[in-house]
Amino acid sequence: MARGVGALPAGSRILHIGPHKTGTTSVQSAFHLARAAAAAQGVHYAGSERHSVVAVQAAIEPGRARPAALRRWGRLVGEIERSTAERVVLSSEWFADAGPEAIRRIVADVGSERVRVVVTVRSLERVLPSQWQQYVAAGLEAGYEPWLRSIFQGDGTSTSPTFWHRHRHDRLIERWASVVGAENVTAIVVDDADHGAVLRAFEGLTGLRTGTLVAERDRANRSLTLPEAEVVRAFNVELNREIEAHNVRLNLGLYGATAALRARTPDAAEPRIETPAWALERAAEVAREIVAGIRAAGVEVVGDLESLAFDPPARAEAASDAADTDALAVVPDSTWLEIAS
Repeated sequence: MARGVGALPAGSRILHIGPHKTGTTSVQSAFHLARAAAAAQGVHYAGSERHSVVAVQAAIEPGRARPAALRRWGRLVGEIERSTAERVVLSSEWFADAGPEAIRRIVADVGSERVRVVVTVRSLERVLPSQWQQYVAAGLEAGYEPWLRSIFQGDGTSTSPTFWHRHRHDRLIERWASVVGAENVTAIVVDDADHGAVLRAFEGLTGLRTGTLVAERDRANRSLTLPEAEVVRAFNVELNREIEAHNVRLNLGLYGATAALRARTPDAAEPRIETPAWALERAAEVAREIVAGIRAAGVEVVGDLESLAFDPPARAEAASDAADTDALAVVPDSTWLEIAS
């Protein structure tokens, strides 16, 4: 059991709600690979896949879901109800997209009195480039700096309407705590210097022996470099111009071009996505509000809450103040050839 982290009560139905870009894939893969070992210790990981994404999306927006997807959610709920394990874990970052009505419905489905909510929270400084590239993978055309301006100088709705719903972590916690109670919510602070810390925290919360959850090396989910993101962005422009069907564009972009790029090993010299100084300064202001909001919520916190805040002047010196990247970046021919290969 992780040091200093107590196990949640026997009978708990643990909903790990993400949000996106906070180590969710690592948690899901670790639980999936450790199913047998976890079951032997009284912990059931719900669903048959790493991530029951289709079922959870149906639970969030049943009015838009296909009947087959709704049946998946129903089967998942039935599996949780029938489980005799001491603790059941269901993890999906898509839970973070739920509004108040959906949260009440999901909690009731899973078992109101037994639900315990776990939120993994990460520094906004780290989330920004990670989330932008994921939006690009899903079809976004906007460059990084124009996207940042839409996030900080507007409300983000023109480019990424889900961003602040997911990543004002204080408000995310407040939404779920208002349904299940603050005493039933745990926030785990992601430590980017210790990638195993989140798994140790989950071991503690579920009562698993230390070392039961092991991270899976996953190249398919690695961060894109700047040239790679620009290649996908150029691809999106053409896809959006030529193909009307959203699902076709998503499959070609996310599971085609982006997946192919992530399968390669980028050169160490390839430029990474860097956040300009002005955006870091604004992010630091919001981060302080997030820390204050989580502290005021009265939920259990595992990890260093203060690490979510940062000092922008010190970080900004190392950040790029590159020119606006609304126009597609010029990628050297050699890079294009390497990516194509």
